[in-house]
Amino acid sequence: MKLQAGRVALITGGASGIGLALATAAGQAGLTVLVADLDETRLAEAAAQLRGLGVRVETAAGDVSDAEFVASLAELAFALGSVQLVCSNAGIVVPGLSWEISAADWEKVIGVDLMASVHLLRAFVPRLISAAEPAHLLITGSMASVTARAGIAPYVSAKHGLLGLAETAAAELKSVGAEIGVTILMPGQVVSGMITEANAHTISSEQAAAIALQAVAHDQLYAFTHPDRIPEVERRFAAIVASEIRTH
Repeated sequence: MKLQAGRVALITGGASGIGLALATAAGQAGLTVLVADLDETRLAEAAAQLRGLGVRVETAAGDVSDAEFVASLAELAFALGSVQLVCSNAGIVVPGLSWEISAADWEKVIGVDLMASVHLLRAFVPRLISAAEPAHLLITGSMASVTARAGIAPYVSAKHGLLGLAETAAAELKSVGAEIGVTILMPGQVVSGMITEANAHTISSEQAAAIALQAVAHDQLYAFTHPDRIPEVERRFAAIVASEIRTH
């Protein structure tokens, strides 16, 4: 699905990192961008940067784990015009051992990293189906959607949930004949709010956004930013299958 000038893109977590890169790319393709973020200062800075590039931009500050705020984003986005691209990109991480992280921190991470995407689906998909125009949902997952890493259990759990959500939503949208594609972006190390220093393994936010939008253009469900890590995923799933075989 090619991005169409004159239509609208929503990007959550859009004031920095991959989100800002997505907003920039969509805006430069001629879309009006609605950028949502919790950080009002960074949001204002991002809007100024985008406007300096000639992008038509609107902003909304709020917490995407709040279903009412996400519903208000849908109202605003559709008031701006025909929505084509919905990017669920906000994410946070709380480190620690899974049994020592507080219930409040577990809920906070699950709220932003998983439930925000659920809220976006519920707020946007019925409207997109009614609009009957080609559209796409882009969900920022992680390599943590398909691998596990000690010390960030809430993040891993939420990102695994996003994989299932994306796959299920894609199948459901197909079953009802909706022209709405789904892509889950699974980045490795990207210079962004979580990783601030480049190294031999990192790519830029702009590179990650380009990979994501290329996947959108080709209606790919899965998009990896680091192909060299795919063997790690293959080994993980091979081990799961091998374990199942041994039990019979």
